[in-house]
Amino acid sequence: MNSDEILPLLKSSLRIAGDEDNEMLKLIIDASIDNVKSMVGTKDEFFEGNQSFKLAVLQQSTNNFLNRASSSDVDLFDTKYGMQSAVLHLKAQYQIWEANNAKTE
Repeated sequence: MNSDEILPLLKSSLRIAGDEDNEMLKLIIDASIDNVKSMVGTKDEFFEGNQSFKLAVLQQSTNNFLNRASSSDVDLFDTKYGMQSAVLHLKAQYQIWEANNAKTE
């Protein structure tokens, strides 16, 4: 999965019609992909076509875009439940996937 796959979904989710922010959005998506993968596992094959992974990246990207200011007078909050739930779900899927693939190698 790459930023070009997620970009239309992210723009739709954020209600962005123009292309002015595309480069920044792609950067946010790429960083979110790396972030989610680093929390789950290292084997790229697991993430290919994984809808839970796509949703986690979309959630992370949305949060990063909406909270992109480097300083704010607003209180900070913990990780959103949806993101934490998505990562925990992916970790469990990854362990099962890895165990099944270890048997076939």
